[in-house]
Amino acid sequence: MTNNNPNVQKIIEFNKNKTTRKEEVVNKVITDLIKGKEKINFNTVAEKSGVSKSFLYKNKTLKERIDFLRNQQNGLSSPKKVKNNTSDKSKDVIIESLRQKVKKLEEENKDLKKQLQSKLSDLYLKI
Repeated sequence: MTNNNPNVQKIIEFNKNKTTRKEEVVNKVITDLIKGKEKINFNTVAEKSGVSKSFLYKNKTLKERIDFLRNQQNGLSSPKKVKNNTSDKSKDVIIESLRQKVKKLEEENKDLKKQLQSKLSDLYLKI
């Protein structure tokens, strides 16, 4: 008993409503990201809105909006980029302090090995 004329109108209507709800959620997330001055890209929008990246790429209006906002933000410096712009002199200072710390730890390790060897030899002599 197969239906030769299936009525799929309800399914199509349901899917259109579902897509509309998802679009509303995505638009709200984008607005929140703009207000929070956060980075806007497909990954963050998809993650925060709970939709797949493919949904964003397939939806032409959302794709164009995200592309536009992402390109608009390209000129802005992100906190990660600002942090990475340390001078060569400060990097040299950090490297030198790390070298001194490594040297100190190597000396401490050498002393501890000597102490251990001494204790083990004393223990061996007692046996």
